[in-house]
Amino acid sequence: MYISIAIKNLALSMIGIFIPIYLYADLGYSLFKVAMFFLIYSISMMVTSLAVPKLTSRFSLKRGILLSMFLFIINIILLQSLHYHGMFYLPAMVWGVANAIYWISFHTDFVKNSDRRNRSQEVSLWYIMAFLGVLLGPIFGSIIITYLGFLTLFLVSILILLLSAVPLFMSPEMHEIVRFSYGDMFRKSNIKQTFFYIFYGIRVIVGNMAVPLFIFLVLGKYVEVGGIASIAALSSMMISLFVGRVARTEKRERKFFKYGAIFHSLGLFIFVFIKTFIHFVITNIYLSLSFVFVEIPHHSMMYSKAKKTSNPLGYICYREAAISLGRVLGILIIILTGSLLANIVISGIAVMIMAFL
Repeated sequence: MYISIAIKNLALSMIGIFIPIYLYADLGYSLFKVAMFFLIYSISMMVTSLAVPKLTSRFSLKRGILLSMFLFIINIILLQSLHYHGMFYLPAMVWGVANAIYWISFHTDFVKNSDRRNRSQEVSLWYIMAFLGVLLGPIFGSIIITYLGFLTLFLVSILILLLSAVPLFMSPEMHEIVRFSYGDMFRKSNIKQTFFYIFYGIRVIVGNMAVPLFIFLVLGKYVEVGGIASIAALSSMMISLFVGRVARTEKRERKFFKYGAIFHSLGLFIFVFIKTFIHFVITNIYLSLSFVFVEIPHHSMMYSKAKKTSNPLGYICYREAAISLGRVLGILIIILTGSLLANIVISGIAVMIMAFL
């Protein structure tokens, strides 16, 4: 599974941060149209979260992940085809469906197979493998775009995605049967967690769209955007193992998360003032390091909560639906304000609130 994660992240990180830039710079979409693409993507993820339990009960978690790989490839093909038609909602929908299926299947599999005593270390290992792909992907992707174009980048990404599916055939089949309703998000007992995940979703969409597009608009070069992302991933890899080893109790996880979220939110506020390449490098290293202290404890605690419930898959679906709702709200901020910086600053406020929920 870890090998598949690394290869999959290599493929998707080669294009992931460049999708908003591709839409804006290569296809000439307005900021509003780029935001609409991500709005459709986020709504698609939220809707799909309701259908995934039926999919995994009929097939399996492993086949769900394999299906998502196939859909990621379809998404890449549809992105390239946007040069010939204006149906941008098609790749946005497919991308949302693929992400929802992948992450719900992956998280549920992780809940089933991870050990509570070593969960933070296992999460840190997952992050290190993921960052290994993210370390290489953006810089390779930016070089390919600069010298060979987006078409070559898309073809290379498809080949790597196909390769990432191979290790999955060595893992066992796991079926999950569960019922899930969107009403679960707004039950009185869940409302605090729901708002936590909504705020988390606002932060996620900043990383997907606002930050890479804002950096590109200021610097104007693909290689510089890719280089910044790769340098930030390297710094995250270096600290992930430390956080996983030290945060081995729930008390430490909560402490790490709280202070990580506070410091991370301050880094998002700094974006208002930076204008040069070196400033972006320093700020993104700071954001990546602080976010490790948020992400590893957060996921470890989330897996523990899911494990304690009678239906882990239902909890994961509830979480993904709430996060997707946060994504939708984050995109609506961009649409209503017409500003990427407004989205980044509001996400900083959201992360600060998360620290105290």
